[in-house]
Amino acid sequence: MTLLVKSCLAAPLAVILASGPALAHAADQGFVLLLPTTAYIVGGTLTVAATILLLILLRPGQLDPLMRPVVLGPPRAKRDWRGWGQLFAAIGLALLILIGLRGPTDPQANLMPLVLWTVWWMLLFVVQALVFDIWSWINPWPALLRVLVPESKALITLPAGLSIWPAVVIMAAFQGFVLADAAPNDPERLAIFAIGYWVFTLAGMTVFGRETWLRQVECFTVLFTLIGLLRPVKRSSIGFPGWQVFSKHQLDLSHAGFILIVLASGSFDGLYETFRWLARIGVNPLEYPGRTALVWPTTLGLYGSILFLTAIFALAVFLGTALVKGSVGFKTAFVRFSFTLLPIAIGYHFAHYFVTFLVQIQVVLATLADPFALGWNLFGLGHRRVMVGFLTVPGTVKAIWLCQAGAVVLSHVLAVLLSHRTAETFCSSRRDILALQSGISILMVFYTIFGLWLLASPRGA
Repeated sequence: MTLLVKSCLAAPLAVILASGPALAHAADQGFVLLLPTTAYIVGGTLTVAATILLLILLRPGQLDPLMRPVVLGPPRAKRDWRGWGQLFAAIGLALLILIGLRGPTDPQANLMPLVLWTVWWMLLFVVQALVFDIWSWINPWPALLRVLVPESKALITLPAGLSIWPAVVIMAAFQGFVLADAAPNDPERLAIFAIGYWVFTLAGMTVFGRETWLRQVECFTVLFTLIGLLRPVKRSSIGFPGWQVFSKHQLDLSHAGFILIVLASGSFDGLYETFRWLARIGVNPLEYPGRTALVWPTTLGLYGSILFLTAIFALAVFLGTALVKGSVGFKTAFVRFSFTLLPIAIGYHFAHYFVTFLVQIQVVLATLADPFALGWNLFGLGHRRVMVGFLTVPGTVKAIWLCQAGAVVLSHVLAVLLSHRTAETFCSSRRDILALQSGISILMVFYTIFGLWLLASPRGA
């Protein structure tokens, strides 16, 4: 653990200190790991397996104190400034859209794709999940509605029984845009996409009500709300990561489907550029034809991955419910156990984008100096160079790998703990607790192997 912490601290520092300026940028897994990754994969898998075996020794209920939050004190009455934060975020998004439409056409020189994918999708995703409820402060969608219609009331009631199925569909479409679209980084294309979604969201909030629309339809609010359940701190309470999963929430199949889409999409994001996948669809990795030529294979692969993971997860849950001889309903178990997959989705999100973030955040800072390519030098950042020399230093590459592998392994360990605690909410005997989560435990062991293999796999794009 000490080695892991030191490595995570050393990797970003190495980016700052590394020599060798370059004009290029790193893509996901932009280097081939010349490390004994097999040993790390075996070690990580054994760690997850050992966690499962150790949990067998626990008496029922021993995890209860771990998942019980500590109240730090009564919440202090404060003025809610989130409305102002959301307003500034809306203004910032409007400026990014303007830069996307009028700024440089190069995605590596335009703040629209750089801020959206690097700051929002890579960084704030992890911050929301582990540190702070930042989305409630920077959600840009409600701000314009408050300005235009301060006393907005729903014109039509959105059925509560619909739950978040609309958000599930929109999230699936968004993942298709990110992974299968021919040019998701194109500034103008991305700006038009943002305008369209903003208008769609504004119209939905006007007709169906702001809170209802954000809770059931707006997929990013749903996403950040769900991943926020892993955050140790909530208002004036603090506990073990994931304690909020066991708070009272209205959960159903739509929430399970949403989580499975997020996990499957993140996994496919790591898979679809590997040599193994490209060879499977008949593409020479050394002669990559570009995204345009692979729109349909990528689309089918993405949605096929979602269906495949859903089927495998359902089989794992069914195995557990069958072993406890029908005392636990399959549907209820499917929904509740799906939340134990959240740590895996977040851990792999961090691991998958870690290298890209270390490089691209430097590009963001450099681009802030001249967002419209007019020769400006704002904030004195005009002469900043993007350093990628850390990708050629074996020690730094090893530190990065340890950070990535550590995130994957620790996320699976947390998932195993949440799975065991979830099983305890259904069963009282040790035998039934272990039987109910048996299928899930097997799935998590193999998913650990798969996740670590993805990190070490060379890319052909």
